[in-house]
Amino acid sequence: MAEKKTSLWKRIVGYTLFALFSLVAAFFLTFPYEATREIVRAQALAQGYALKIGSLGPGFFSVRAHQVELSKIQTGPDPVLGADAPPPVPMVIDSASVGPSLFPPGIAVKLNLLGGGITARVSGLGSTRRLRVDVEDLDLSKGNLKASSGIDLSGEIEAHLDVWVPFASAAPNLPPEPDLAQASGTMILETKGLAINGGTANITIAQFGPDPTPVDLPKILLGELSGKLKIEKGAATIEDFKSKSADLEIKVGGTMKLAKRLEYSEPNIEVRVKPDPEFQKRLGLLGSALSMIGADPQDPTWRLGRLTGYLGRPQFR
Repeated sequence: MAEKKTSLWKRIVGYTLFALFSLVAAFFLTFPYEATREIVRAQALAQGYALKIGSLGPGFFSVRAHQVELSKIQTGPDPVLGADAPPPVPMVIDSASVGPSLFPPGIAVKLNLLGGGITARVSGLGSTRRLRVDVEDLDLSKGNLKASSGIDLSGEIEAHLDVWVPFASAAPNLPPEPDLAQASGTMILETKGLAINGGTANITIAQFGPDPTPVDLPKILLGELSGKLKIEKGAATIEDFKSKSADLEIKVGGTMKLAKRLEYSEPNIEVRVKPDPEFQKRLGLLGSALSMIGADPQDPTWRLGRLTGYLGRPQFR
């Protein structure tokens, strides 16, 4: 019986795929993981964050880290608790991975935390890059979010960002940087059963001075919150942002002029709030601050506030 031969093109494709697989596998198996751990920790430290990585090694065509702990480094005395304030509790990320994405070609970063995941993909080789971020099935009652933030939250979050961002170099010898002032895209946010169940937040309330004020939070039901943001060449417009629950209703509208750096973006946003009278009484200090917000001229049962200034230093009145 004659031996059946494999077609030439099949052998070429098979050998090519095997060679590519071997090359990629060898890359991740011989990757300098310990050196990378120290570089990433140094970069986080330069940004004011303490980073601890439980383990770092190869994943499925990626570099994967497990039990990542991230916390803000406290410099100087705590403005509220004083010099003896305990160090902040770090936020724990179950796992994080970085690797190539094929469709479209680019880099993908995935975080597993709070019972869900956050995936960010950057693609594009020219002067404009595409950034896609998908937040799926985050459960705010899971993980150690309560311990790290001091606020007891519950509810599920889903969000999707798809934006095109131009990159340009300030000088010939410098690497290109993103220019958000020319970005275009969309962002969608959806929540289910969102609620604040208690905790303490350090909030700067303009009526009570510039220093943060520790505020004990009562139970606040936010319910199903949804929002959509459209961006056209750096001009962001809130098309639909609202929530309604037994405690209060919220409606947000307006625009924001994006800057090259996000913290210098200029919001011009109107926030309308309609609290239930009994709920406002339970708010205590927050209820007093809410009563100082002017009434909406179109409907006095609503409170109308405006968010202006810069995103890094907003002003609300």
